[in-house]
Amino acid sequence: MIDDVAALVMVARGVLQVARDSLDAAVAALPDGASDDAMATPALLGLLLRVVHARRHLDGLELLLGQARAN
Repeated sequence: MIDDVAALVMVARGVLQVARDSLDAAVAALPDGASDDAMATPALLGLLLRVVHARRHLDGLELLLGQARAN
């Protein structure tokens, strides 16, 4: 079981990295205006939510892995 959860953690880390890379690219493409105000597009919000979801999923798997190793 530990090996299965560890494999899932590795996959989840990869998913999170891809999500972060996509968000970073989208933010880098935003116009660099003089104001700190920016309008988030639905696509940008979708990328942000994807990162949040991937992070939460990874957190849950890492917790599960820790519990499996403790038993």
